[in-house]
Amino acid sequence: MDFFRLLSRGTKLDNAEAFTKSGKPVEDEDNIIRPLDFFHTHSTPAQEVREKEIKRQSEPESHVPVIPYQKSKTTGNDVPHPLTTFQDLVSRFQVSESLVSRIKFPAPTQIQSEAIPGILHDRDILASAPTGSGKTLAYVLPIAHILQKGQQGSTNGIKALILVPTKELATQVLEAFTILTRGATTFKVQVLTKSLLARVTSEAGAKAGDVLIATPLRLVRALAVLDFGSLRHLVLDEADKLFDPAFAPQTDDILAHLRGRTQQKIFLSATLPSSIETLALNLMTAPLRILISPGQAAATVAQKLVYAGSEAGKLLAIRQMLKTGDLTPPVLIFLQSIERANALFHELVYDGVNVDVIHGERTETQRRAVVERFKKAEVWVLICTDVFARGIDVHGVNLVINYDVPQSAQAYIHRIGRTGRAGKQGKAVTFFTKDDVESVKIVVNVMKESGCEVQEWMTRLGKVDKKTKKQLKRKPVERDDISTQPKKRKRKNQSRDKDNGRELSTKDE
Repeated sequence: MDFFRLLSRGTKLDNAEAFTKSGKPVEDEDNIIRPLDFFHTHSTPAQEVREKEIKRQSEPESHVPVIPYQKSKTTGNDVPHPLTTFQDLVSRFQVSESLVSRIKFPAPTQIQSEAIPGILHDRDILASAPTGSGKTLAYVLPIAHILQKGQQGSTNGIKALILVPTKELATQVLEAFTILTRGATTFKVQVLTKSLLARVTSEAGAKAGDVLIATPLRLVRALAVLDFGSLRHLVLDEADKLFDPAFAPQTDDILAHLRGRTQQKIFLSATLPSSIETLALNLMTAPLRILISPGQAAATVAQKLVYAGSEAGKLLAIRQMLKTGDLTPPVLIFLQSIERANALFHELVYDGVNVDVIHGERTETQRRAVVERFKKAEVWVLICTDVFARGIDVHGVNLVINYDVPQSAQAYIHRIGRTGRAGKQGKAVTFFTKDDVESVKIVVNVMKESGCEVQEWMTRLGKVDKKTKKQLKRKPVERDDISTQPKKRKRKNQSRDKDNGRELSTKDE
C-alpha cells in the first residue's frame, strides 16, 4: 500500500480558476496553477514552469475549456439582449475594466449571458442551469458592479443578502467576491459565522457588512437585530434545497421578515422541480425565467452504472479500481448516511488509501480543514454525504462515485456535478444492487435526458411513479453494513471497542 500513499503528494487545486488576478506574468512560483499530476510523472523545473505560464498568458486562450452549448429558454416581458462577450459589460453597462479583467472564462456561459444583463436591468431572476456552468459568477459580478458604482448611496445596513444551504457554499461565494473585487474598498462582504452572529446579537450597532452570506438556520437567529433597511438584492443559491422541508420553515420566516424590503430577487439552482418553480414565481415581480437544460446533468460528465451484486461487492469494486488505476485522484465518493460514510472511511484507511470524510456531524472547523486539504491535494479520496453535493466548486475532480444510489434525480445531478465543471471532462460511476431497482430508474432517466449512452437493459426498466419517488425521498434503502470482516470477528471487535470505551471513561473520571 506504500504505492497508494505516494498519490497523496499531488499538486495544488485552485478553486479560483474562473478568475485571473492580472494580465502580468506570474512571478511567484507558489501562485502558479500547476497541472494535476498526482504521480509526479511530469515534474518540471520551476523556471520552465514560469516560462510556460508566461507563454500561456501571452497567447489567445483558445485552449481554455468551453462549456458545451445546451438547450435554453428565456421567457418574460422585455427580455434584455444577452451578452456575447464580457467586454459588452464595459460598453453596455459601464462595468470597470478591472472587474472584467479578473474573469478567466473566454466568453460568458449561457447562464451568465442571460442572467447578468437581467440583474443589471434590475429584473427578478429565476434560473436553472447545469452544475459547473458559472451560476455563482452570474450574480456575484453584477452585484459587485452595482455596489462598486455606489448605486446604493452611502446608507448603512445590508444591501445584498445571499442565502445558501451549507457553510461550504457560503465560503465559496465569499471567495468569489474576494477574487473578483480584490483591492476594492467600496463595500464589505461577510459570512454570518458563529462569531459574527454573537457580535451582532450582543453588541449594539454591530455591522454585518454590505453583502451578507448566510445559511437559513443561522440567519433566523439574527433577523431581529440585522439592518435590512437598505436591502436591494436577495439571492437564493440552490433555491430548491432552501425550500426543501429541512430548510423551508427558516426560509419562510426569512422571506416573511423581508417582505416589502427587497427590490430584486434572484433564485438559482441546477434543479428546479415544478412545485418549487411555481412557489418561486409567486414571490417575484415580472421575473425573467431562464432554463438551461433543466433537470439534466452537465454534458461534460460521462455517466456509468455498475452492478455490484451486494454491499460487499461495492467494497470489492472500489479495491479493484485501486489496483487497476481506475480510481484517478482527486475522487469524491458519496454515501447516503453519516454511519455508512464513516464505515467506508475506516475500510479505506485500513487499505492505506489517503482518504478523509466530511459530513454534518463534523464541526465547522473540521469541515473547512478537510475541504482545504482536498483542494490542496493533501487528500485524494474524499468520502461525503450529500452535505458536499451542493454548489461546492473544486476544479479538477476527476471522478465521482455514487457508492449508494441517490434517492432523487436532484441529488444525483448535484452529486455528479462536482466533476466535469467549467467545461472540463469528468466521470461519474454509480454502484447499485438488487435493492436499488427503483432508484436506478431515476438515474437511468437522467442519463437519457443528458444524452448518455444507455444500454438495452436500462431501457426496459421503465419509469418511477410519483408515489415511489416520494417514498424514496422520505426513506432511504436499508442496506447491509460496509465491512469485509467475518461477522464473528466483527462482533468481537465491537465488543473490544466497547470495553476500551468503558476503560477510557473510567480513567477520565
